[in-house]
Amino acid sequence: MTTNRIGRRALLGAGAALLGWPGLGVGPALAQDGSQPIRIVIPYAPGGGSDILARPILPSLSEAMGRAVIVENRGGAAGNIGAAQVARAAPDGLTLVMANNSHTINPFLYRNVGYDMARGFEPISLVGTSPLIVVVPANVPARSIEDLVALARARPGGLNFGSPGAGTPGHLAAALFNGLMGLNAVHVPYQGSGPTTIALLQGEVQFSFSTPAAVEAHIRSGALRPLAVTSKARFAAFPETPALAETGLAPLADFDVAVWWGLLAPAGTDPVFLDRMAAAVAAAIAVPRIRDTWLTQGMVPRATSRAEFRALIATELTRWERVVADNRITVD
Repeated sequence: MTTNRIGRRALLGAGAALLGWPGLGVGPALAQDGSQPIRIVIPYAPGGGSDILARPILPSLSEAMGRAVIVENRGGAAGNIGAAQVARAAPDGLTLVMANNSHTINPFLYRNVGYDMARGFEPISLVGTSPLIVVVPANVPARSIEDLVALARARPGGLNFGSPGAGTPGHLAAALFNGLMGLNAVHVPYQGSGPTTIALLQGEVQFSFSTPAAVEAHIRSGALRPLAVTSKARFAAFPETPALAETGLAPLADFDVAVWWGLLAPAGTDPVFLDRMAAAVAAAIAVPRIRDTWLTQGMVPRATSRAEFRALIATELTRWERVVADNRITVD
């Protein structure tokens, strides 16, 4: 493609973007300056799941929206700093955040997260999800979830489970599981997924609800044994591993927990822009190369409507508020 053709495409895209963004809070300035990029704030340090999902789709989003789409890492306070920055930003379509389910947990762990997850944002779309995998070291005599439950009941308080830290999705998913099954396993928090996996391999903890990326190599080597995945359906990367919901244990029949990532805009952002960005996300993650890469990293591409994403956030807030309260989890 020649430079002139690229230039014409960019101009046409910018014009289409302008027509599609009526009524924005800074409409005149935005209309006159198509050079301003759309900024996706990643509220974590580079290299995590949010980065893995956001960066590969930037070219597709830029082309669809008619202006550059870039990422800005702004980590700190378990993702709260970056999310609060976006909640305070002008609702002009130029500042978004790649949130995840930690943002539906943090409001119940911290005194002041700096944003209102229910009312401070406009959901755009999910981008991807990842199940957690219940794993045990190879020397733990449990080859199924039923075995693990029986072992924990036979040794009340005698099993430890590890997590990447207090209040993380892995911690809360395990706490939910323990509560449903009436178990008294002891939580041992670590500083991240890497140390948690090492603790599993060294026998410091007997099980963990881990991300696929953290444990896949050790499952393949036989050092760790997968017992179940936490999503409602099986995970394509481990098709022989059942979902918790299909184990036959009645309290787990509706168990469905996944790590998710999705785009949010400040409250009050124009719905026309939100719809266009949601469509752009759906198109970007449908590219086979993107989908295949993510699947090898334990992430499942998933786009939703804005209404579906809003409903998911509401469900997550209700669920995690109860789990945090029932387990008296605090981090402040």
